[in-house]
Amino acid sequence: MAVPETMRAVKVRAVDDVFVDETAPVPSLRPGYFLIRVHSVALNPTDWKGVRAYRQDVPHTIGCDVAGIVVAGGEQTHWNYRPGDRVAGLCYGLRQGDPTNGAFGEYALLKGCLSLPVPDHVSDAEAATIPVGINTIGQALYQTMKLPLPVEKDTLSRPTGLAILINGGATATGMFAVQFARLSGCYVLTTCSPRNFSLMKTLGAHEVFDYHDGRACSATIRAATQNDLRFAFDCVAEGDSLQICADALTTRPGEAVYTATLPVAGKFPRRDVQHGWTSGYTAFGESYHFLGEPQPAKPDHLEFARGFWKMTAGLLRERRLQLDLLVHQRDGGLAGIPEGLAELQAGQVSAGKLVYTIEDHS
Repeated sequence: MAVPETMRAVKVRAVDDVFVDETAPVPSLRPGYFLIRVHSVALNPTDWKGVRAYRQDVPHTIGCDVAGIVVAGGEQTHWNYRPGDRVAGLCYGLRQGDPTNGAFGEYALLKGCLSLPVPDHVSDAEAATIPVGINTIGQALYQTMKLPLPVEKDTLSRPTGLAILINGGATATGMFAVQFARLSGCYVLTTCSPRNFSLMKTLGAHEVFDYHDGRACSATIRAATQNDLRFAFDCVAEGDSLQICADALTTRPGEAVYTATLPVAGKFPRRDVQHGWTSGYTAFGESYHFLGEPQPAKPDHLEFARGFWKMTAGLLRERRLQLDLLVHQRDGGLAGIPEGLAELQAGQVSAGKLVYTIEDHS
């Protein structure tokens, strides 16, 4: 496939200054990466937060969630992709010093082990919702909490007896977390607004709680679990959510584990609970910057991600993940993304992800 030198891409050049660059350079291949022609992208909170915190000298491409077709370099990955293969993968949009790397363009560069093949029964829009969610879930539920992997098809009929709270089940990450935890045989409790209770049950939650009255919510959860809740994954990690989780977890010292999607150092109310957060960027196994501070490469995170993405590809192939409910399709292609970022920042999106079609491959 012939690859042009330039493309259209959504970039940021200053805080809150997002634009469509009509002549952006196409990313160059490098070891371990391959190039795709983008079909669909999905928006995540990290996208607008990166725009709000932008402090770089040249415009950088935005976006992490992407699905498309392989153009070049796929044979160098462990998947041995061929040109034209449908894939989904994780981009590191707005990466400091890497202005061409991001999902929101006509072409995108993907790391082979942070991608997976897309089966015929999964649409490109559905595939675009996958990467950030499963990368986060892998790190939180399995690398940190050490939950049993959902590798056996009969885990639903053979529960582990482990209870887990997914706080913020109607967030996009929460919707994946509920499904994975259920597939791992856990007893799944989650919080959300009452309007999403039915959705949570559809995705596999055993019990659902209204988070609006935090004190009552946590007390009800602790009673429901008979003070035996040892795991909480906080997909909100702001406002009252830390306190809800702290009060819902077992009071037995040293047994509980709390993991969040945002930094919580110095914020979590209980010192007797193992607590931390997951940064999906460590899965690349490369050094990076977070909030302007250099972070070391973590090769062990890369190795974990390699295996987890491969396992997830199997779940996808076996139709064990429900993706259609995550898709909130939006019009406008690349030009519509700035409006979508504003909608996401305003808190107007729940129970799924905004998805944009960049090119129709059908």
